[in-house]
Amino acid sequence: MADTAPSPEPVLPSRGTTAAAAGTTAARGTTAAPATTEFVALSTEDLRLWLPEAMAYYQAARMRAGDSEAEAVAARQASVDRFFPEGRLIAGQFVFAIIADGEDVGWLWLGPWSEGGDQWWVWDIHVREPHRRHGFGRAAMEFAERVAKEHGAPTLGLNVFAYNLPAIELYESLGFVAASLHLTKDL
Repeated sequence: MADTAPSPEPVLPSRGTTAAAAGTTAARGTTAAPATTEFVALSTEDLRLWLPEAMAYYQAARMRAGDSEAEAVAARQASVDRFFPEGRLIAGQFVFAIIADGEDVGWLWLGPWSEGGDQWWVWDIHVREPHRRHGFGRAAMEFAERVAKEHGAPTLGLNVFAYNLPAIELYESLGFVAASLHLTKDL
């Protein structure tokens, strides 16, 4: 989501379920993700370690997109309150570490928009800086589509900030289309 905050030490999951990625096709300017790319569901302890890092990136991304610090902090807290009450992920949401050749290269968080709903959403996808443009984002999005389909979702949505042109290019290459635009102008 964000690419401006300093990267804390990666959270390498120690427990959880693993799903291997199917073969992927690299987009222009990327190399294919290694065949050993896996998506490991974070355990409760791993989530506890991951949440501050993920929310710091989210807050930084909102500020880069134009939120004031107070607005970004409020959005961060609203996300934590909605999806992680008492530090635990609510039922129906999934957070996976993206593991390539045994290394934590990022994360993917997805689930239904609303409890019991069938519209699914990629809440966050993050590939760590040294691993960008190597096919991990594409592999993660293809994995997200499979997970959403397996849960009966007819659609998969996401939000991307306008400054994140590489992500927009990736999503468009995967068939995502703009559903709405939020425009601002400094006065």
